[in-house]
Amino acid sequence: MKNLTKLFLLAVLVVLASCQNETLNEGASSIVEEELSMEDQILVSDGEEDETFMLNQDLNAEMPAEALSFSMSSDLSSAPEADLEGFELSLPDVVSIQTTEKPTDLAYFALDVLNTNLAGTNLEGWCVDVDLSLGVEGPLDFDVYSSYEELPAGKFENPQNFDLVNYIMNQNYVGKASPSGGTYTFGHVQWAIWELIDDANCISCTFLTNPTGDWRSDSNNITKGQEIVDAALANGEGFVPAVGQKIAVVLIPDGKQSIIIMKDVPAKEVPCSDCEGKVTKLELEFDWHRAKKIDIVQRYENTCYGKRVYCNRNAQPGEIINISGKNHDGTFGKYIYIYINNCYYTKIKTNCYLNIGPGYFRGVFNVLSGESSHGGELCDYVQPEHCKRYWW
Repeated sequence: MKNLTKLFLLAVLVVLASCQNETLNEGASSIVEEELSMEDQILVSDGEEDETFMLNQDLNAEMPAEALSFSMSSDLSSAPEADLEGFELSLPDVVSIQTTEKPTDLAYFALDVLNTNLAGTNLEGWCVDVDLSLGVEGPLDFDVYSSYEELPAGKFENPQNFDLVNYIMNQNYVGKASPSGGTYTFGHVQWAIWELIDDANCISCTFLTNPTGDWRSDSNNITKGQEIVDAALANGEGFVPAVGQKIAVVLIPDGKQSIIIMKDVPAKEVPCSDCEGKVTKLELEFDWHRAKKIDIVQRYENTCYGKRVYCNRNAQPGEIINISGKNHDGTFGKYIYIYINNCYYTKIKTNCYLNIGPGYFRGVFNVLSGESSHGGELCDYVQPEHCKRYWW
């Protein structure tokens, strides 16, 4: 009977090995439900675990805290790139808008965009045209433009200053302290926008206070508005918002005031690539129906020592695991080794011999995403046609 059991397990190993396009000697483990349900041991050894290293810590011990390291480098190459062109292409030609309040405590308008991918309620709106008027009214149709594209000729006296307006709108002036005393209000921001875009500013400026009143009766209002203008002129020339900042969307109606609303700047989609070099980051899913203790270990550099990169004493079903390589170049090396309940379970090849992107699985661990040292974001793993996932 023992021999029959061994033969059965060996057959299971062969199926899984072919499914992952690896040989038994490369580390494929069989997944047996009865063993996974055990509390203390779950390993069916693949016969060659390649564990010719010593763990720096006992797996029974807590994972030691990593020492914080700080880089003085100013390299921003890893920061996501703003996609202003893609943002412009994503804009609808026309939207329907209902203004709901004028003014508010935070902006010149509160408004609802009723349709398209710009739809939203209680949005902050700002006027960019002193010559025409717009009250609490609508729905009205507005033509839509990015503030960084060519705008209709003759609509604005100083369209070249929309970069300065974008700078202002990303400084969060409302509520911020002014060097002349007090704090900035939405009225100071609105006055600054008109000063930069129009050829003449407001005369009565009634709607620059909430409740409405005589804004010009306080000379400090002009002072604070001019402070915002001066800061934009000094720092905002050529300003382009980055990912995490806001971009002004220009909305132009027929015969009414033009306004702007602010939207988040999107990041350019980073194209994926096949695994090149070695894997540096992995996002794994623990795809099992019971909580387990999970440790993940890598060989440290080319030494005979191993280093834990992950420890969770109570990993839940569906738990998401994010790990990064600990070598000097941020890689894992040839393998990561996975232990469950302190027993060796399986290993995942991380030297880019396989394209282990999203869709790759190893036992009860699914790869959701990852990066490699020379290729960046990993593309999806294409399973061989004959590959099936077995649950025994």
